[in-house]
Amino acid sequence: MEEISRKKEVVKVKLLHKGLGQVAFSVAGPVIVAASNTSIRQLASQTTYAVYAQEDYFDLAGLTQREKTLFFETVSVQSPYNPSIIGGHTGDGVRETILLTTTPIPADQLLLEFGLGPGLPTSLVDWSQLVYYRSQSYAQTVDMAGFQFLPILSENKMGSAYPTASDRIYIYRVIQAEVVSASAQFTSLTLPGCQIVLGATAKEEPEFQYLYRLMRSYELQQSHDED
Repeated sequence: MEEISRKKEVVKVKLLHKGLGQVAFSVAGPVIVAASNTSIRQLASQTTYAVYAQEDYFDLAGLTQREKTLFFETVSVQSPYNPSIIGGHTGDGVRETILLTTTPIPADQLLLEFGLGPGLPTSLVDWSQLVYYRSQSYAQTVDMAGFQFLPILSENKMGSAYPTASDRIYIYRVIQAEVVSASAQFTSLTLPGCQIVLGATAKEEPEFQYLYRLMRSYELQQSHDED
C-alpha cells in the first residue's frame, strides 16, 4: 500500500513593530505642556496635570488579504528606562496607557476612554475591538526622592486579543503628568520612547466565519464613523 505524505501548512508568526517618540513635559506659564520628537496631541492641560496622546497604526492589508483572519500571538511594549523627573516633589508622577484597537477611537472620545477604561460596560469601545491595554503609574516617593528615575507603583493589563479581519490595528499612547500642588511644579518630566511589538499569524477559516468577522469589523467601523 502506497504511503501518501501530506505537507502541513507552516504558519509563520509575523512580527510587526512601531516606535513612538520620547515625551517631555515642562511648565509654560501656569500650565503643564508636552513636546515630542514624533507627533503628539494635547487632550487636556491645567496647572496640576496635563494629558497628551500619541497615535499610529499597524497596516495589516498584506496579512489579511486573500480572505485570511489575523490571530494575535503576542503583544509587548518595550522601553529603555523608567520616566525621569527633575525638580519634582513627593507625589508628582505620570500615568502611561497603551491601547491597541481594531477600530479608531474618535479624538473627542479618547480622553473619556483613558479615564473609564476601554472595553468595560461604561466604555463606547466594544470588548472585541480591544486587542491590548496596558496602564502603568509612576510617582516620586519619600524613599526615592533623591533618585531621578521614578519608581513604578502599579501596572494593569487587559484585552481580548480577538481575531480580526480588519486591515488596521490602531495604536494610542495616552500620557498624563500630574503634580500635587500648582505652586510646586516640577522642572521637567520625561518619558522615553517605546516600541510596540505585535506578533500575529494569518490563517484561513471557514468562509462563513471569515465573512462574519469581516461584517463585524465593518459594522464597528461604521458605528464610529456615525459617532
